[in-house]
Amino acid sequence: MQKKIIALAVAALASSAAFAQSNVTVYGVVDAGVARMSATGLKSQTAVESGMLGGSRIGFKGVEDLGNGLKAVFVLEYALAVDDNTGVGTTDQAGTFAGSNWSSTVARQQFVGLTGNFGTAVVGRLQTAGYDWACAYNPLAGSALDTVGKLKAATLLSCGSAGRANNALAYISPSFGGVTIAVNHAKVTESRALNNTPSDPLALPPVVGTPTQSDSNAYLVSATYANGPIGAGLVYSKINADATTLNNTNVVEIGLGGSYDFKVVKVFATYQTQKQSQLGANSEGSDRKYSLAVAAPVGAAGTVVGSYARNKLKNNIVADDSSSAWNVSYLHALSKRTTAYAGYTHVSNQLNGNVGIVGAYVPAFDGTASVLGLGINHKF
Repeated sequence: MQKKIIALAVAALASSAAFAQSNVTVYGVVDAGVARMSATGLKSQTAVESGMLGGSRIGFKGVEDLGNGLKAVFVLEYALAVDDNTGVGTTDQAGTFAGSNWSSTVARQQFVGLTGNFGTAVVGRLQTAGYDWACAYNPLAGSALDTVGKLKAATLLSCGSAGRANNALAYISPSFGGVTIAVNHAKVTESRALNNTPSDPLALPPVVGTPTQSDSNAYLVSATYANGPIGAGLVYSKINADATTLNNTNVVEIGLGGSYDFKVVKVFATYQTQKQSQLGANSEGSDRKYSLAVAAPVGAAGTVVGSYARNKLKNNIVADDSSSAWNVSYLHALSKRTTAYAGYTHVSNQLNGNVGIVGAYVPAFDGTASVLGLGINHKF
């Protein structure tokens, strides 16, 4: 009887495979460790945290061959919290240690599209060209130990939730001698009624003539070059805000990054600028940020990483402020998929700078903050 049941199950699987048109892969990251956080004016904390080297996640990706070199592709990827019982789809992780790199939704990316000799075109919630640029030239990008991500002066040029976009379209060209071009567009629609917040279920009908819906459009274009030990990238982004939106600020960002692998050490560098102008108000800001990093192999399985980042924020309302951060970390490959890690990151604020480690864990102006973390990262 048992053999018969097994045979029927195998037959059912074979039948399903015969009708399946997409090759689906399940993948993800499980990352957890212990962190010790300190900041000026705040009590030190020690906690078990999820996603310190890389955000824990689960994803599904698939491809269907449509013939003549054309393929349909999709990705569905969601954040995980492996240090508590929330799992996936029930919490946004916002304000937690590693969760500060995620957005107000558990969906990291969700898209469907076509790929072929013409390149790739996709639509959905996307990791923008700004996200890809910010992650490419920083060995600890998107981690809790990252120096660049902790400093301000970035909107879409971020290896985290800010670099992702809803309601987005993207085209990525084929590689031409190592050069790849990407073009993105995203639109955010806000609805509101007079004297009420957009989320107020009791909002009164708007007064005739009062705008109730408006759009903010984001445009990005990037060019990347990869050939042997050389990597380089240039990205431009612009957010055009409608004057009737709740957040009516135009933002222009430019980023330049590069890396070179000398074998005995790999060197990374980035420079980015951000200019903001608030519509209908005498408010402008011109910010910049740069970073330097090295990753040196140690033995057959180890890597020592060192990085430094600094920003300079300037506008005509708040006095100038600036911050800097440095990090030293060690990564040890226990296997091709499992990495043990330990690192220390220190943030210093000058003038009116007030960046910290994460979320509300921010020191007073001119203060310092630090995090010491160690953990295990497994990819599947």
